[in-house]
Amino acid sequence: MKLKTKVVSFTKNSDSKNVLYSVLSYVITPMILVISTPMLLSNLGSSNYGIWVLINSLINVLGVSNFGLGNAFIKIGSEYEATANNVMFNQLFSVSITCSVILAITINLLTFLFGGYLFPLFFGSTGTKEIMSVTFLVGGIVGIRIVNSVVSGSYMAKQRYDINSKVNIAFNLITSITFTVLALLYKDIRILVISMFIFTVLFLIANIYIAKKINTSLSFKPYLFKKIIFKKIFSYGIYSWFQLIISALNAQADKLVIGFLLGPAVLGYYSVCMQLVVKIHEIPTAAAAFLLPKFSSLYESRNLAKIREVYSKAFLYKSIFIVLSFSVAYIFANPILSIWISSEFANQHVMLFRVLAVSTSIGAFGIIPYYCLNGTGYVKINTVISLTTSLSALILLYFLIPHMGDIGTGVAKLVSVPLVVFSIYLVQRKIYKLNAEQEPNVKEFHVKTQ
Repeated sequence: MKLKTKVVSFTKNSDSKNVLYSVLSYVITPMILVISTPMLLSNLGSSNYGIWVLINSLINVLGVSNFGLGNAFIKIGSEYEATANNVMFNQLFSVSITCSVILAITINLLTFLFGGYLFPLFFGSTGTKEIMSVTFLVGGIVGIRIVNSVVSGSYMAKQRYDINSKVNIAFNLITSITFTVLALLYKDIRILVISMFIFTVLFLIANIYIAKKINTSLSFKPYLFKKIIFKKIFSYGIYSWFQLIISALNAQADKLVIGFLLGPAVLGYYSVCMQLVVKIHEIPTAAAAFLLPKFSSLYESRNLAKIREVYSKAFLYKSIFIVLSFSVAYIFANPILSIWISSEFANQHVMLFRVLAVSTSIGAFGIIPYYCLNGTGYVKINTVISLTTSLSALILLYFLIPHMGDIGTGVAKLVSVPLVVFSIYLVQRKIYKLNAEQEPNVKEFHVKTQ
């Protein structure tokens, strides 16, 4: 009976639901891709499938053009939510949605006008011929996603990440099935792009419906000239945008350096090893995403005691996950690679796998401090920490790889150690150790840091 009560309590707790569905979204989506990828490959052929992968990569790269608008809305919206200021929340939404539409139109026009120059860099002459007829749709998909980041942010700012995860799971499942069927029937990239555009529009409509249902007073009326709100969006969004670019740099730059210095063969087995090891970092990142609006809301309401409690629990749970995941990856590296790839692959690359597991696990300890600092007004310092980590790792790659080979890739990532320690120290120094007498001054300090 006690167990049943605990289970019911867990499922009703908002934080638990946010974590559960965020992890489910992260786990289910790769499973769908694992199943659909061989089917798409066999039906489209290696050439067309490569073009399809590049189209998705290009859309993701162009998505960086959102200037951090979605994250800025979640951060600032959670502050207004904490003070029950629904009027300012709705004004923030109107300004943000207007900015997102302007950005969407701009991206669509730029893609339409300059796609003929941009796409050949990615696709070559053959791929360009296939995709040029749907250039405007690629820009449209990017633009609609920018608008959608604000619409979904209207309920994510209320700490309803569980809803966003449910919608994403449904969307990814439906689109994967549809793309696979269309590839079987038509074997035409253009039809896949058209269907992606249609589903992106439907995704936006579904999110608009959900957003209006959660907050019936939301207004989609254009509203731009609110200087205070626009300034708050820009002052936070610009740093969030830099962090987004840095994340893209972290995800792709190491591959470019390794491919350039060591060749495609080494890049191939490095990518295979990282594909598993990176989950030690990605899973807690997804599970803890809801902490951004939570920390922001608590900080706005000056509830430092609750911030300490949430931070301590989140850091503890994350640390347990990292230690357990790392232990399994390190101890069972050889069996894991043998079962997944081959025993020969495991024997050759088990050391690289273990070094990458060490460096990735250490970096993962900075996840909770990262969300805490972003949510409590230290986004500028956080951006500097992230940028310093990325640039230092890239510089070390160039110096270590010629002397250490592929092992140098994992060793270079250890540069994050002092910066992770510094971010933990910063939370302890600036947030965690503030005493009750200082709490009334938090509001003033928070304004200054913006």
